[in-house]
Formats: sequence, C-alpha cells, structure tokens
Amino acid sequence: MRLGAVLALVCAASGGLACFSIGVVSGNAVPPERVAEIQPGVTTRAEVLEWFGAPEDYTDPSGLRRVFADGVMLPEDVLHLPYADVLVFELTRGRARGVLLILFNYFEVQVANDRLVVFFDDQDRVLYYGYRAGADALR
Repeated sequence: MRLGAVLALVCAASGGLACFSIGVVSGNAVPPERVAEIQPGVTTRAEVLEWFGAPEDYTDPSGLRRVFADGVMLPEDVLHLPYADVLVFELTRGRARGVLLILFNYFEVQVANDRLVVFFDDQDRVLYYGYRAGADALR
C-alpha cells in the first residue's frame, strides 16, 4: 500500500516538472559591411532600401499630421524638423530557458539586437544615421 502511495505521489510530482529552451529571431539582418558604405549626402533612400530590405519602422510627415490633428502642436511645427523621414532596421535575437518545478521555478531571458536608424533629407539622401550592433552575442 505504502509503495503504491509513494509511486502515485512521484508520478503526480513528475507531471508538474518541465524544462524548456526557446530561441527567437525577428527582423532582417543589418550587415555591418553595408552600414560602412552609407555616406551622408550621397547615399539615397532607394539604396538603403535595396541594401537592408523592408524597414521595421518609419515616420512620415503626412502620418504625423494625422497624429497632431487634435493636439496642441501644429503639423507645420513638425514639418520644420531637419529631416523628412526616418527608417529603422532591426534584427532582434532572443533566448529563454527555464525549469518549472512544483516548489521552484527558474527563468533566464536574454535579448539583444542590431539597430540601424537612418534619417533622410528632403532630397531623399541620407542626412545622418546611427548603428548599434549586439545581436551576435546570442548566436
């Protein structure tokens, strides 16, 4: 009888045990060798889109007009900014590991990304850009 109870308890307890490991990659690669080829005042929006693909995000003054339609700030104020558009390219890598027990749980989550932000002037040429690399840390 006792052995049966112990086995039942072990089976019930082991049903509540789990471990997992998950890896996630989101976005397009941002090749550093292409980033090095960007030249403010020379490189065009078409070249940037050809090199890096579809952006993760962008801003457009016509969209900002709608945002500020009912706000305090006037759309004309936004259009005087030194850039007309911004494109954001990002590659994000994530890793999660965990152990689930009945009385103890452990989770470890790591996220890193490469991000390129490109500002364009009214001639569709790169005004300036910023780049941060970090996604390779989670390969």
